[in-house]
Amino acid sequence: MKLNHKQTLAIDKWEDLNTNEIEYGGAAGGGKSILGSYALLKNSLKYPNTRWLMGRAKLKTLKETTLQSFFKVCQMQGIINGTHYKYCGSNDKENPNSILFYNKSVILLKDLFYYPSDPNFDEIGSLEITGAFIDENNQLCEKAWNIVRSRIRHDVEKNNLIPKILGSCNPSKNFVYSRFYKPFKENRLPKDMAFIQALVTDNPDIDKYYIENLSKLDNISKERLLHGNWEYDDDPRI
Repeated sequence: MKLNHKQTLAIDKWEDLNTNEIEYGGAAGGGKSILGSYALLKNSLKYPNTRWLMGRAKLKTLKETTLQSFFKVCQMQGIINGTHYKYCGSNDKENPNSILFYNKSVILLKDLFYYPSDPNFDEIGSLEITGAFIDENNQLCEKAWNIVRSRIRHDVEKNNLIPKILGSCNPSKNFVYSRFYKPFKENRLPKDMAFIQALVTDNPDIDKYYIENLSKLDNISKERLLHGNWEYDDDPRI
């Protein structure tokens, strides 16, 4: 499996011993889900008995999108369901919504939407994980991100790792903008955090029709998803 340049930069941050929070993306088509799936798969296989979280705002969407990217990465890597791992769906009574590996590592699939019935995210507050990938975390509230980050402690030191959370995003004026993009743009992002802007043009494997379709969107959507413009609501060109 060959990563593009921006994905390689992100994996370098994922594997270093200095960066705790990584934000990748900032446009459509930059290979966000593939990157996160690869990061979780690699560490699950490398570190036995570890526990990883794959999250998105809604579990249904995660299964329809991010999980399909995970299966694609497994196929590219020669990792076979039923041999190297077992996918357990919602109906599995013992391990629902999880991916179990032959070396006893596990990836937990989690819904991270803010529900008024669970304002403190107690559903994930009791977890102990080794690391996490949250796809399209611009769709979350900051509290969800912080709660997941606070649960990263399972066998971290034992494996000579540090707490690590990777997020992917499209431009949005929420906590991702204030926490990652704006400090990055102003050269004041803390040393334990990283932001890597990846556009569709950074992905050499993208279908040419995907770019054509993005170019036909309304102006604001095109600025966000094609050009990676975080200031889309203040841009005089729109």
